[in-house]
Amino acid sequence: MTTKHTTYTAYLKLDDLLNAQQPLTDHADELHFIIVHQVHELWFKLALHHIERARAALDADLLAEAVRLLDQVSGIITNSTAAARHLHTLPAEAFHRFRRFLAPGSGLQSVQFREIEFAAGYRDPEHVAWVQRVLAKDAHRTQVEARLAQPSLADALDALLARHNISDPADVYAAPADHADLPAVCEALSRLDHALLDWRFAHIQLVERTIGTGTTGTGGTTHDYLTATLRARCFPRLWAARDALTHRIDEA
Repeated sequence: MTTKHTTYTAYLKLDDLLNAQQPLTDHADELHFIIVHQVHELWFKLALHHIERARAALDADLLAEAVRLLDQVSGIITNSTAAARHLHTLPAEAFHRFRRFLAPGSGLQSVQFREIEFAAGYRDPEHVAWVQRVLAKDAHRTQVEARLAQPSLADALDALLARHNISDPADVYAAPADHADLPAVCEALSRLDHALLDWRFAHIQLVERTIGTGTTGTGGTTHDYLTATLRARCFPRLWAARDALTHRIDEA
């Protein structure tokens, strides 16, 4: 095999990457807004890559590898949350200078984040219908539809528990020493759920700091809608298991 020498700039395609920021106005802070959201999308691409690998590891009973990959995804979402909070430094007045040029665009139209939700396991029928409406005319809608057609991490968890003859995840929490690596898997998935929740909350905080709680966003969403998303869970069986465990202990 012939070794092809390359440079840092060529390997990372930096000329393309660093020229991908095209502000719509001459306001200096718009570049900040664009770069943070592009960083989000790069992280989301990696998150999807690792979610697919984690699901395959769960299917193959490679549980330690699955935990490692799931924690990488949680770390990616945490980094994305930190980037979102960095936008809190953007003065509200500055955002309004270019906000009107964004409509009807919105971060809620992020195809990759919707893929992450579906790939993880958040498939509430009302949410799925909402995503399908929002992305009805989006050229990348087929990507999201493909995620819905594939098993999710939640599906992989269900199959894993079934292979171990566990009908109630509370059994794993009640006797963790009896279930090898299963508690670690459940906790890794729980961490991912909370990381996604933190990301949503950071977005709500950003909205509150920039446009307030009584203004409709550029994508047509309200503050009330955003706060309702804080009830979303990708792995509801794991949270129900904690309730069940508490009841077992209280009744013992």
